[in-house]
Amino acid sequence: MVKNLLCPALLLFAFLFASISGVSASEIVLDAEHHHPGDDFKEELTPHDPEGLVYMTTFNLDPLADIRYAEFTVTVKSVVPEPRDEFLDKVYLNEIKIGNLNAYIPENTSDSAAVDILIPFHPTFFNPGNNTIKIIAGNDSDGSNYDDFEFYNLTLHLSEIEPVTLDPPLKVAWTYELPWKLRSGMQSWVNLVADGVLYLSEGAFGENGIIAMDAETGEPLWSKEWSADLGYKDGVLFAVHYPNIDALDAKTGELLWSKKYRDVGWSTPIIFGNTLFVSTPYDRYVAAIDTENGALRWDYEFNRTDFETEGRSDYYLGDPVVNGNVVVFGYHALHTIYTDPITRESGEPEPELEEPVVMKGLIALDTKTGKEVWEYTQSEEYSPFYPFLCKDLVCIYVGEGDIIALSLESGEEVWKTNVGSWANIVELKHDKIFVNSDRPVILDAKSGEILKEYPDSTVSFSSSMITDKFVYSTDLNKIQVFDSTTGETVWSSSRIKGYEVSHPALYKDKLYLISSEGTLYAFEHGEEGIFFTKGLENSATFYFPPIAIAAMLILLAVLLRKSNNKALVSGSWLLALVGVLLLSLRAVDPYFRGGEVFGIPAHLVFGFLLVIFLFGIAFLVSGIRKSGK
Repeated sequence: MVKNLLCPALLLFAFLFASISGVSASEIVLDAEHHHPGDDFKEELTPHDPEGLVYMTTFNLDPLADIRYAEFTVTVKSVVPEPRDEFLDKVYLNEIKIGNLNAYIPENTSDSAAVDILIPFHPTFFNPGNNTIKIIAGNDSDGSNYDDFEFYNLTLHLSEIEPVTLDPPLKVAWTYELPWKLRSGMQSWVNLVADGVLYLSEGAFGENGIIAMDAETGEPLWSKEWSADLGYKDGVLFAVHYPNIDALDAKTGELLWSKKYRDVGWSTPIIFGNTLFVSTPYDRYVAAIDTENGALRWDYEFNRTDFETEGRSDYYLGDPVVNGNVVVFGYHALHTIYTDPITRESGEPEPELEEPVVMKGLIALDTKTGKEVWEYTQSEEYSPFYPFLCKDLVCIYVGEGDIIALSLESGEEVWKTNVGSWANIVELKHDKIFVNSDRPVILDAKSGEILKEYPDSTVSFSSSMITDKFVYSTDLNKIQVFDSTTGETVWSSSRIKGYEVSHPALYKDKLYLISSEGTLYAFEHGEEGIFFTKGLENSATFYFPPIAIAAMLILLAVLLRKSNNKALVSGSWLLALVGVLLLSLRAVDPYFRGGEVFGIPAHLVFGFLLVIFLFGIAFLVSGIRKSGK
């Protein structure tokens, strides 16, 4: 008979509900008492008598809590180790399996030995408010016998992202000039903000370095000469830069360990529990690495067995996403066959290639072994490189405006929703999917139902950060703030110097971005109407000088159109033309747009304008002299 262990925990639950409700903590002790799930008396366990096959406890979390990562810990005795198909003791959070206790028991562990188990799980497994944890005793193949084991010290370890308290309007709090020059077409960004430190880097393929600075004041703390993709957990900064992966003390930059695994470039690291997962953007490998010492846990090589052996294969992998059981990544594989046999001598060019065979999709690997669990193939043109996890689902965009959700357990389609002619998943927050499209929408992550549409709004989820109150978006060279409920524009900044600005980053009471001029801006709450701030200029101050110059010179040329002083008229028209062209160039900022204006190198355009300007001045001077005579 299955019975829940609710009775022994009623008083404890009442205490927990009162003490935990609405509180976000780094550690929540759910149950410190000893429990014995199973169906048989065992004197060596505490308590000796079994308490039933299913243990359950309930706890409450703040509905607005934004959890960075979550881990479940428990101490157990007499749990048999894997691998096995029977007597698997399972742990569920809100009816979603987060793991088997057996998978965390070392081989040859004695029944009397106490083993501390840590099971990481994805934060989206939490419900806003009430949550339930179940531990279920495993059974044999015919269900006639159940495993008996002991557990105690049931605890949750949470890392909560500090809530954003920033409200518009905004003003510049401080600026920092980057020590490196931004290359044409390249854009730096704020990679990470954690525990009061802001990290800047160009990513693993950049050349300029890493800067760590105080997020409140902008004071530099330490720097490195090499760039990297960054990840963070518990005071350790993980830096992925070719050909190494380094673990650094996040506050000081001191090297803790450094490893080289393959002679390839790895992607942005994803830290889950005590494992770091990386993939190769331009190759076919995925790796799991121990965060404590850099030891390689497993290494997966992606190969298409249905590709022919002759020819050339190219692989592109997206960044992985991880929950407790699987690591999922998108892939784009191409195989091209040579039209002629490969008989060329060394150094000769490759022969012509046929139309490539293209395959796209998702692959799920077991987080502990790296073995393939399932594969989803994609027939549309779009490659599902950027999956999002929500509870036991993985959500992707598959082209033609379709968003689909797949089961993380099987890879089978659960729901499909069309949101327009095109779509881009921007963020998944509190079981809601924010989708940018020709009509931005919010979807229910569990069902795919459209919860909110913004058909008549200017709100854009692209290049944005989303809070419960606002959408902070950067559009070319401005910050726009929208009401996340109505989509109405709440506030818009003055123009930020430079052609464009980076994706924004939010941390506590500040917003950070980098302009194409190489300036890092930190914005904070300011008084209404503050526009003329360092680094900002409103449209009047931006456009007025060239408009005024052009208008005055055109007016002068019109007034002098019947004049016999042709030099004065010609000079006025030439300078008016320069003013109009300067206005156009001012609007597009060519130096920060690849150095070209309508395909013509910017320096040639400016040289041409300079010649016209000098001719205009010469004509004016000549006209003035003639008028004086």
